[in-house]
Amino acid sequence: MTDQQLDGKIVVVTGAAGGLGKAMVEALVAKGAKVAAVDVVAPRLETLTDIEGPGEVMPLAADLRDPAACSAIATRTIDALGGLHGVVNNAGVGLSTIRENYYVDNIKFWDVPEERWQAIFEVNARAPFLISKGAMPHLLEQGWGRIVNVTTSMDTMIRRGWTPYGPSKGALEAQSACWSKDCEGSGVTVNVLVPGGPANTGMVPAASSPDRDAMVQPEVMKAPICWLMSDDSDGFNGNRLTGTGWDKGLPGHAAADKAAAPAAWPGAGQQSVWPDLKPN
Repeated sequence: MTDQQLDGKIVVVTGAAGGLGKAMVEALVAKGAKVAAVDVVAPRLETLTDIEGPGEVMPLAADLRDPAACSAIATRTIDALGGLHGVVNNAGVGLSTIRENYYVDNIKFWDVPEERWQAIFEVNARAPFLISKGAMPHLLEQGWGRIVNVTTSMDTMIRRGWTPYGPSKGALEAQSACWSKDCEGSGVTVNVLVPGGPANTGMVPAASSPDRDAMVQPEVMKAPICWLMSDDSDGFNGNRLTGTGWDKGLPGHAAADKAAAPAAWPGAGQQSVWPDLKPN
């Protein structure tokens, strides 16, 4: 089980007003963390202030399509809450913004409006980069930090009719693997957390998946995100965790090991030979 308290931890969660984001905010606040809850819909953020727990929520409205807004999130959080320990890049724009029943009526890539491709990549791939980049100087200075990126399954990344959502999450998965290597030895870790299947959130509208009970419920994110933001996860870096694979009956490290695999599936294909990797 995951018993770690998060008193004193300050965490940014994007896409916080609903779905996976709201579930993670609830879990973090219940463990004592202060959460800068970021979402583009300001009125929905106000409902998060009613979340009960020893922690607290600071609503932070921001349009993640705006580079300046992304870059300012870390500074705004530190100024308001007095520090920063973790970033959860959860916000995402899905295919329902192109066609609500995209799951049953697939969108061919040549039918994707250019402005929708741009917006989806801006939020799903560029925003996590800018937010994390803005946080890194502070995390490196204190010698401790967590970046957690919410991506998706490889199946979704390469699925027919899934452009540009799948490729945008593929870009975030690859970034996660790169960043984790950049952060080795710094005290900052970078990992991926996914629900482990289509989740019962607004990202998948009823027109595309009417059987909501058969979907993965957002609550599967709660235990793993609390463990990832705790001191117990020190040294756990470059992995992807699935919420459905998390066994709440196990201690944190054992549950993580059971639910983890390397981020970006490094063994999935033939690896190129780089000069600096050749044996002497």
